[in-house]
Amino acid sequence: MSAPQIRIGTYNIHEADGALAEAQIEMLAAHDLDLLCVQECGGAGWLDSTDPNVWEGTGRVLDHYADGLGMVGVAARSRADHRHTALLWRRGRIRRRSINDYSRIAHRTFAQHRLDIDGIGDVNVMSVHAHHANAEVRYSEAQHMARLAAGPGRALLAGDFNSLHGRPQGARWQHLAAPDLEPDIDRLPDFMLSSQALFDAAGNPVLDPQGRPVFDRRPSKVLQVGGFSDVAAELIAPADRLQTGAFLHDDAPRRLDRVYSYGLRPVTFETVEDPKALLSDHYLVIATVATP
Repeated sequence: MSAPQIRIGTYNIHEADGALAEAQIEMLAAHDLDLLCVQECGGAGWLDSTDPNVWEGTGRVLDHYADGLGMVGVAARSRADHRHTALLWRRGRIRRRSINDYSRIAHRTFAQHRLDIDGIGDVNVMSVHAHHANAEVRYSEAQHMARLAAGPGRALLAGDFNSLHGRPQGARWQHLAAPDLEPDIDRLPDFMLSSQALFDAAGNPVLDPQGRPVFDRRPSKVLQVGGFSDVAAELIAPADRLQTGAFLHDDAPRRLDRVYSYGLRPVTFETVEDPKALLSDHYLVIATVATP
């Protein structure tokens, strides 16, 4: 008898509404998800209150996505701007027990949902949209994520991390999955390079063998040390991992969108390509995890 599984997706919807939202719902519905984390949920349509003290709830656009997907959902307010995050879960199989607001330690939103999932039991699911322009904040956010999952139990962490997967240096960490290939950092303008490059203790950029700055991978490394597994990195060789975001604007495409598991076994991983970026500037990524 096979172990119970969870199918979780994460998608940056790029503030979709109207016809674009309809197209996204049709695409998402084809993938039979148990859980869906969404980012860049723009405005009051996702959280029907402009009161900053109302931290979580629903709105007409969120309800429309949920109804189209056979799910229930809740949005969490962004502290930085109008782009909220939301978590949706399969109606009937999954029940939410509680939600904790950790957004005051994050740039946009960081919400921890405690779910009861048929066949699995308690799982903490964290929806994330990490800082896009400050490497130190991304690093701090990842430290908090790892701390909140410490100890026994099961957790899933999914979203737009705005950073790359990495592996700590040294023989102790060789059992962890190898890091992603380096993106084309030469594409980045200087103002973006300052928030994506890795700097040493003296404040100098760390360079690759060709003398070019390398991307900061610290958030992923912190999560690995904290016991999380990057599902794609565990199952797919670096050269075969697809870029998932930054396809528009003046940016370097990277694998920004990831699913991490804690106390759950990675089973499958897929990236749903949208080559012309017709639906979003990110791809949907989907992970299947199971009990050990």
